Amino acid sequence: MTSLQKTKKRVRAGTVTMFMGAMIAYLIGSGFATGQESMQYFSSYGAAGAAGALVITLAFYVYFCTVVLRDASNLRLKSANDIFTYYCGKYIGGFFGVATPAFLYAMYAVMLSGAGAVLNQQLGWNNQVGIFAMAIAALLTVMLGLDGLVAVVSKVGPIIVALALIVGTAGIIMKPQGIAESAETLPNIEVLQAAPNWAISGFIFPALGLLMLVPFLAGLGRKAQNDTEAKVSGFVGAATFVAVTGVVAYGLLANIGDVYDKQIPMLEVAQQMFAGSAIIFTFILLAGIYTTAVPLLWVAINRIERQDRSKKAKILAVIGTTVALLLAQIPFASFVNILYPIGGYVTQILLICIVVRQIRNHRDRKRGLDVYDVPFERLDAKA
Repeated sequence: MTSLQKTKKRVRAGTVTMFMGAMIAYLIGSGFATGQESMQYFSSYGAAGAAGALVITLAFYVYFCTVVLRDASNLRLKSANDIFTYYCGKYIGGFFGVATPAFLYAMYAVMLSGAGAVLNQQLGWNNQVGIFAMAIAALLTVMLGLDGLVAVVSKVGPIIVALALIVGTAGIIMKPQGIAESAETLPNIEVLQAAPNWAISGFIFPALGLLMLVPFLAGLGRKAQNDTEAKVSGFVGAATFVAVTGVVAYGLLANIGDVYDKQIPMLEVAQQMFAGSAIIFTFILLAGIYTTAVPLLWVAINRIERQDRSKKAKILAVIGTTVALLLAQIPFASFVNILYPIGGYVTQILLICIVVRQIRNHRDRKRGLDVYDVPFERLDAKA
């Protein structure tokens, strides 16, 4: 095997770890850190229902993260948002190219609002402290460009995951019989559920995450050296995120009678482990919001200015953050209630487009065509 062939198949552990950290950090957000996502989308359906929903979620995340990273690695687009046109065509892709960055920008404002709500609820501070502090932190990080952004969030993500794993595992160990007992507990309590049944929940949980991920992966995938490295990174990142979500879900399920009516169920479990956990979880929540807010702002800016470290990009980041500070004055719960359902439904169209494109690519490869020969601005070819 020649050195070139080895390079085409070589998988660098550092790159896979970086991709995994960046993907998980981006997906975490406040919903994961509080435990609300795991409880509403998985724990609320019991042990068997949670398992079924997790399997569906795993299949979605692994498939779409793998193919998007592989395609991004080959396309090497200057603008990450051109990935929508590649998948959906000129008109539908054009819609996503404009609507998705706008939606994610609104999500950025949601993260700012959430930061204010966390500090207000946990420490009693004025909402504006959290909103402005998070806005400044995100702005400074985005000004570092994609490389600097990934370097920061990919290191913060694993810390949050480790703490979540500790709490989730402890929830199971401290009350192992709780998972079996949940079959009797759940019918007698009112647990907020994300969907009418576990199957639908398994479909819609990854939907919003993938809408956020696709343009981010389009930028991230440019760093992959070859198809194998891109696919392995997508698999590891997706599988790790779903695995951690599962541990948290079953940790909460084991204690469902104690946490079902709590705004921050993970905090309830943590408090059973040790005193002073409120301060620690305030950090976890803010870190989770930060690692999601930063890429959201970057994607929105990249739609307008492709050189993410240029003077224009920095000016846009300042303007964007200023406007987001105004939007963040909308109450957190109201903001989420408006945006999240819209994102979930719109994503279904995008996912169908990606699947159709993969079918076309498979057919075209058999005919000897280059499926990545597209009329977009691209970076230099991979070495």
